[in-house]
Amino acid sequence: MASISGPVRYRFRDMDEDVEVLLEGDSEWVERWRQELGLEEVGWLQPLQAEGAERTDAGTSSPSKERRRAPKKHELVGPPPDPSRLPERLRTIGGVDLDEEIRELGFFEPRSPSGEELGDILDDYDEPPKPPEGFTSSEPLAEGWLRELFRIAVRRFGVMGLPADVIFEAIGDRSDMEEGMLESWLEAQHRLGRLVKIHGGERLGYGPEPNWMNAP
Repeated sequence: MASISGPVRYRFRDMDEDVEVLLEGDSEWVERWRQELGLEEVGWLQPLQAEGAERTDAGTSSPSKERRRAPKKHELVGPPPDPSRLPERLRTIGGVDLDEEIRELGFFEPRSPSGEELGDILDDYDEPPKPPEGFTSSEPLAEGWLRELFRIAVRRFGVMGLPADVIFEAIGDRSDMEEGMLESWLEAQHRLGRLVKIHGGERLGYGPEPNWMNAP
């Protein structure tokens, strides 16, 4: 019977009896325990080192199908890195103005715009925006202005909702609705699933639902 030297792993499993034996260690130590347990003729033995043979049963052995290969070294493309060529930026710990750094990158802190600011932007429109397609509307003129108002709030100011009084100040005259009528209409749009309602203290606000906002 061929033998295996060095560290090995022995495994025996009997599904009928729900028995599993796993031994790992030097081949002589593992073989001694196999004899103690009466498992010389059963089980599966394999070497743990890179080279050797796997014993598929108690009486035969077969060479390993593939020897373990050393990992390939990956060469870097281009010249070797030169740390001395990297520019130095020395800063005092805690001396970085993060807000200023963010503004230099073109990012601005979100803030809720006033109705006057939004109205000034809408004044530049040559014609009223069209309402979203695929939605039945009782006030198509107001719905077109409202959706455009939310687009400006999101893209220019980074906010996802506006107070009801700000909405009225921005589009009240454009929609030909008084404040109470506009608030009732906004509530109806919320019930139709086109707006989300935002509660913020004493002020009530609304934001757009994505399906309505992104409709053609």
